[in-house]
Amino acid sequence: MGQGPGAALGDRRGSAAFALGLILGSTLAACDAPSRAPAATHVREAGAVEARVEFADLDKIHATLLGLRGRPLFVNFWATWCVPCVDELPDLASLAREDSLAGAAFLGVSLDAWITGNGAETEDKVKSALAAAGVGYPNLIYRGDQDPLIEGLELPGPIPYSVLYDGQGKRLAGWTGPAAIKEVRRAIAAALPGARTTAAAPTQAAPDRR
Repeated sequence: MGQGPGAALGDRRGSAAFALGLILGSTLAACDAPSRAPAATHVREAGAVEARVEFADLDKIHATLLGLRGRPLFVNFWATWCVPCVDELPDLASLAREDSLAGAAFLGVSLDAWITGNGAETEDKVKSALAAAGVGYPNLIYRGDQDPLIEGLELPGPIPYSVLYDGQGKRLAGWTGPAAIKEVRRAIAAALPGARTTAAAPTQAAPDRR
């Protein structure tokens, strides 16, 4: 499901080698860009959007996920130095503005602090990338070690990685590499309240971790 090369998260052999592997992985990745929303899809105009961005440890990420329960939630893990991650941001931004998906929530989790730290440089890079892509949904910049995030949220390793939760926090589907936008749209629509039970969604069973 949405498999594709990306930048690896899980190199456990040391921070220096890990950082180099991430940069090389994102530079050498050859992921196909996800398809744009079809012309017939109604999309709310981005306008002068500015995503809310703040640093967050793992506890705050869990608290944010908990606070967004009650509706489907699409979470995208990304970083500015990951080329496939940045390439798919405009598609995700457009998807989040679609009128048909207005009942869903979107959240980004940036991993930039692993390379440039927890300061203004990282925040500026993240905000600039989001603004350039027209992203209006909130983003958290994770500050903390790699293993707790990978284990605490059951991440597979590479980025970009996206996951869809239902309104009760159950993981419905995951996409490793740039997500197939049409597939994501169908999955979110099927998870919205009132969606027909016959609607097909790409499911990937996993325990409730939200």
